[in-house]
Amino acid sequence: MTAIATNKFKKLLIESVINDLGADSNEYYVGLSKSDQWSINETVPGLANTEEEDRNFRTNLQSIKTLINASFVSLRYNWSNGTIYKSYSDSTVLGSIGQYYVLTENQRIYICLEPGKDATGLPVASTINPDTIGTGTISKRTSDGYVWKYLLTLSSVRSNFFLSANYLPVNKVSTATNTVETTQLGIQNAAVPGSIVGYRLLNAGAGYSPTSTINIIGNGTGAAATATVDATTGSITKIEITDSSNESQFIGSGYNYANVTITSDTTPTTSAIIKPIISRDGIGADPRDDINANYLMFNVKPDGAEGGDFLVNQDFRQVGLIKNPKEPINDSDFVLTTGNALNKLSISSVSGSFANDATIRGVTSDASAYVNKYTSNTIYYHQNENTGYTPFTLGESIQDSADPGGNNATIDADSSGEVNPFSGELFYIENRSPVTRDSAQTEDIKIIVQL
Repeated sequence: MTAIATNKFKKLLIESVINDLGADSNEYYVGLSKSDQWSINETVPGLANTEEEDRNFRTNLQSIKTLINASFVSLRYNWSNGTIYKSYSDSTVLGSIGQYYVLTENQRIYICLEPGKDATGLPVASTINPDTIGTGTISKRTSDGYVWKYLLTLSSVRSNFFLSANYLPVNKVSTATNTVETTQLGIQNAAVPGSIVGYRLLNAGAGYSPTSTINIIGNGTGAAATATVDATTGSITKIEITDSSNESQFIGSGYNYANVTITSDTTPTTSAIIKPIISRDGIGADPRDDINANYLMFNVKPDGAEGGDFLVNQDFRQVGLIKNPKEPINDSDFVLTTGNALNKLSISSVSGSFANDATIRGVTSDASAYVNKYTSNTIYYHQNENTGYTPFTLGESIQDSADPGGNNATIDADSSGEVNPFSGELFYIENRSPVTRDSAQTEDIKIIVQL
């Protein structure tokens, strides 16, 4: 017995997360964690989705910053002169087709409905930028034989947050507040349900006359296609949407099903097999469906120290997604834009200094911890499985384990951070190679989840 969750269901799940993110009762945050080394050679470990991994992320948590929004994303393919592109298909998992849609330099997304083909039916490279067809509602054939359909243009805002080297954002517009959205809404509204947007030649057959014609039989109307026949063998070399300045007038409408037959002046020796490619909702009705947007991206951009809540001149090795964290004292919802999750020691009688990532030890308690940040009278620290969780004792001396005689101080107070790291729901953990932060640096952290 086999089963599958459809793309529609995956889209529903992604939509539910985006809607949950936007709910007034929820706060989502991206957290940076783990300043101490993975190992001597910094080999990044894999993840197995265990409670232990959840706990370790929380014990190492440094800082969090709120998420504002998220987006559907698809794999990114840039249009490139000389590349052979695939075509949209209704019979192949869209994510496995490869490059059948493109992003142009004008930040426009076009979908290929039909690749250019030579006289023998083999695909040829795309040499005409699809930007040349503009942003109209109809598909058009360029002079290299490719049929392109414009879908949408990425706004500068969406590009800033969700465009990466490997992914591009995709959205469906419900209302239009700017030119980009107005154009896309026009594309969505102009989509033709039940249109036949291409044809698959499964068997070329043989013995057909050069004047053979294509018949499309189904429960829709208006679709038309043209066959090219090899004059020697009588094989069908290609099936194309009937050529016109307006390709869309030949895609028809209202087809839930259809089959293709061929009328020939001669009796074929082998029958050709042609399958129509039907778009149930119409290409452009929902571009998330058209280009397989089964990925969800979250983005946050920590800027320098973020008012002191984020560490600088320090590194992190983990990124996480946390929903509804709490404050440590009264268990109230944490609602600030940024927060620091590290414990801190207020110290006096300081001799020497305490370097980032140094291990400190309490002389009386024998407690140990990693130093995340040191100022003249404060040590921000964390404990994990490596140090143990023994609490420090007020009034005791602490020493730098590497230089106990040179670096030491007295503990005046031990307090929690602004965020309780053990609160909230941890939805995502990513292990990375160390990233060192700088006061003049803004990280562009993109979390991508595939369903």
